[in-house]
Amino acid sequence: MALSVIIAACESERIPATVEWQGHAFQEVRILADLPPVIQADLGVGRPGLDGVADRGRPFSVTDLVDGNLPMRRLLTAGRDGETWLVALEQGGRGYSVVVFLFSPFEATPKQKWVLLERPRTLREVVQQVSQKERHER
Repeated sequence: MALSVIIAACESERIPATVEWQGHAFQEVRILADLPPVIQADLGVGRPGLDGVADRGRPFSVTDLVDGNLPMRRLLTAGRDGETWLVALEQGGRGYSVVVFLFSPFEATPKQKWVLLERPRTLREVVQQVSQKERHER
């Protein structure tokens, strides 16, 4: 029984989720290479050190004890609906946070940005936290 639960958990981790939000159906993306080049460039993918972004699960500078060889940010998760992208990055430093960007089709800069203080684990949790933040800001 326990083995089937572990296998099911591993399988669900391999299958990207689809999350509906604000009229979009975002398909989860888990690696930086799957983001469009224009968004990768805006985020700092491929840049060395503090200006760069680490891929999901890779080392990055989490605290304000900065290692100049490591980026200060890391991909947490992303979602794609056609040419619309929702990207969540962990950001280290004096105060750890998660920064979420909404990119519209063919735009190099984000249309919207949110800062989350709690670390979501999945795209679904990112959307839930952003939705709560929007409700509280109204």
